[in-house]
Amino acid sequence: MKCTVCERELVFNEMGLSRKFAGGVPYCMTCLSEKLHVTEERLREKIEEFLRAGCLMFVKED
Repeated sequence: MKCTVCERELVFNEMGLSRKFAGGVPYCMTCLSEKLHVTEERLREKIEEFLRAGCLMFVKED
């Protein structure tokens, strides 16, 4: 799946973020952060929060 804006190939967690925050419209981390007016770091924090809550739409990245 590719980002709607920049057409970069998405990774698993970007697909999860798109489902959670963009109604399933595919966005990469950079384009989603711009759309939501938040930093990419904040989106990474949200991924960690979802992981701690047990959400299966995200995976731990090294």
